[in-house]
Amino acid sequence: MENDSLFIEQAEYIPPSDFIEWSSEHPNEELILKKLTQAGAKLLTGPRGCGKTTLMLKAYNKLCRKGSGGAFPVYVNFKASLKLEPIYKSKANGGFWFSQWMYLKIYEGIYKSLEDFKKQNIVGLSINVSQVENLISLIELGELGKVNDQKYELNVYGLEDAIDIAMSYVNKSRCVLLLDDAAHAFSPEQQHDFFEFFRKIKSRSISPKAAIYPGVTNFAPTFNIGHDAEEDDAWVNPEDENYFWFMTSMLSRRLPSEVYEKLAKESSLLKIMCFASFGIPRILLNMVRNVYADADVNGSISYETQFSRKNVLNQVKLSYKIAFSVYDSLGKKLPTYKNYINEGVAVYSRAIELIKTYNKDKSIVRKSITLAIKKELSSDLKRILGFFQYAGLASHKGQVSRGEKGVFELYVINLAALIDNNAILAAKAIKTDDLATALESRNAHEFTRTQSLVLLPTEGENIKLSMPPCQSCHAERSSEDARFCANCGAPLKVASIYEDLITKDISVLPLTETRISAIKKNSSIRTVRDILYDIGHKELRSVPQVGKYWAPKIYYLAEEYIS
Repeated sequence: MENDSLFIEQAEYIPPSDFIEWSSEHPNEELILKKLTQAGAKLLTGPRGCGKTTLMLKAYNKLCRKGSGGAFPVYVNFKASLKLEPIYKSKANGGFWFSQWMYLKIYEGIYKSLEDFKKQNIVGLSINVSQVENLISLIELGELGKVNDQKYELNVYGLEDAIDIAMSYVNKSRCVLLLDDAAHAFSPEQQHDFFEFFRKIKSRSISPKAAIYPGVTNFAPTFNIGHDAEEDDAWVNPEDENYFWFMTSMLSRRLPSEVYEKLAKESSLLKIMCFASFGIPRILLNMVRNVYADADVNGSISYETQFSRKNVLNQVKLSYKIAFSVYDSLGKKLPTYKNYINEGVAVYSRAIELIKTYNKDKSIVRKSITLAIKKELSSDLKRILGFFQYAGLASHKGQVSRGEKGVFELYVINLAALIDNNAILAAKAIKTDDLATALESRNAHEFTRTQSLVLLPTEGENIKLSMPPCQSCHAERSSEDARFCANCGAPLKVASIYEDLITKDISVLPLTETRISAIKKNSSIRTVRDILYDIGHKELRSVPQVGKYWAPKIYYLAEEYIS
């Protein structure tokens, strides 16, 4: 059968040997890697699945291979940071515990880097690797009393000393901190604390780089983009000249040659699929995996490829559905902004309809995929557009001036959404070749002009934050920061987003009803928490048809759900 890790979408889970073989070159890779490996603080931004982790790991591997030249790289993934969100709700010193966890994760990264540089028997660091791993586990489990018993209290100065000692072991004078999924937690307090640390750790010898999301990242009040860090976009714009080459290059490296050759013969269908993925490799991999099947016949692997117009358009529809489900999930992860998420559904429908109307009488090579919104945008619309960016439903591509007509903010709309809603050709009979031509033909002047009031007619009537009522009298909270009920005076409990997410039934995960039923019937797993706390996937692997491929796959889905 095919390599079990072939369709693992997240780069951090791909074995190092496969990672190097499968990674295609980002159109702006040389420039981005230069910025990630050289001096200076950088923020790598882009929607989920666009390749930020891949670029960070490539930067790490590049510095590891450089020998005597370059900097000492330390890669750290903060994906699990939401596990600490309940501490902020239950403890007055939540920021302290988050900082301790963050320092420990970086110590863990330092030891991993020294291991990759073949350095052993390290002495001089204030804490050893087994202690680091133990303390991380205790903090993530909320066992803070046990951490206190070990009397460890780390700080940024001790971390700087540890980095200096590590650099002396590998004969380096500069360190690059590659901080992945840095703004992963949807807790503003955590994000503020992270960016305070980011600003403080930056020095002549330490260059922090952080991967963040557009639209949902909360910077500390003292943190200024441009001054404290330069921002670079990792998203691959479908309008870029090398876009199609990049996507097909990735597929040619990941797919069995027999399968890729069959896809390449249907060039129009392949173009539709690549453009519909909207610059997000993870989405393309999911679509491709669903158009072919493999089978082991007498020890020989054979492939059945179902690469038809119907199947491709079904995958486009599914791609749009997945992107929209990511957007919809923000209602659970950011419950305070649930009203914004709901209002955004109507905003997105209006955007698609505007583009469809614009394209109706345009030639095939002059179709619009971009919304141009006249400045100034309302704060409510900006927030909604930010959520679109996070989910990959839209991407901001800058501004354009049209003289007396004004200045416009440009947003490229997800191509799967436009295809599925027939907003590209805007015709009754859609020819595959025409759609492919329209997707790859771009004219810099073709965009759909509009203004805030058209997209958000309720502008001026501020969208209300959705806050949980008082647990005692059920009265509405007076503000997001209120600690006591204005009606009855009772203390207001602050709900934990993390606890709410992990207690959900496993039916919230993108699994078939048959598989969910099988898991519940053959194991004690009922909630997302049960999957995350299933050490070694023992419970999952006891379920029929859940083997060494599907067990980690289901775990990844649970992890993605809370991230």
